Amino acid sequence: MSWDTMMMAARRGDPGLMRHARRAWRALLAVRLPVIRPLAALLWGIGGLWNRLWPLFLKIIYREPMLRYRCERVGVRLELEGAIPLIIGNGAIEIGDDVLVGSKNTWTVGFKVSTDARLVIGNRVSINYDTMISVAKCVSIGDDTMMAATVQIYDNPSHPLSPARRLRRESFAIDEARPVVIGRNVWIGTAAIILRGVTIGDNAVVAAGSVVTKSVPANAVVAGNPAKIIKTLEDG
Repeated sequence: MSWDTMMMAARRGDPGLMRHARRAWRALLAVRLPVIRPLAALLWGIGGLWNRLWPLFLKIIYREPMLRYRCERVGVRLELEGAIPLIIGNGAIEIGDDVLVGSKNTWTVGFKVSTDARLVIGNRVSINYDTMISVAKCVSIGDDTMMAATVQIYDNPSHPLSPARRLRRESFAIDEARPVVIGRNVWIGTAAIILRGVTIGDNAVVAAGSVVTKSVPANAVVAGNPAKIIKTLEDG
């Protein structure tokens, strides 16, 4: 009898030894040790310290050096919330000072059709969890811009529009890619999608879930699919 079969028999309370095993298991689950508060406080503190120091240790000895190796420039005080982004392609990447990069990012910088793909991230930029950036020509993100989780930015169509070319598994043509420029102090909400050829002006806000297909003026708030201006900020 396998271990899994025995465990199922014990949970069902099958006759014989398994019935007693179930009682013993339930009794074991009911055991509660006394809480010795000074000892518990010490263990709690050690756990919290470990959770802080271990990621910092990994960042210093492995993650940041590997990211600096891959990039043309990485500024000071980089904050990595997890593993370094999954970087695909051989294009150039520049990262400014005081940048925060969340976990599970994917950056595709360069395709077979690209010659000089470039991703430029300014100073004090925050790029949150699970962000996708796809660059065939250029994507630039201005200083102090903040991006929420699961944002997607594409300067290219990803695949050719032609059904015959897609069927042949061909890539898009490089002239189908158009740079994306995101200005300074822009806020991009959760799950927003920024498409090729878009320029987002300084201080603009892109609401969560928006699909930005056209350029956004400075100090504008846009929302929807396709994104439209719903408000203009007065203190920009």
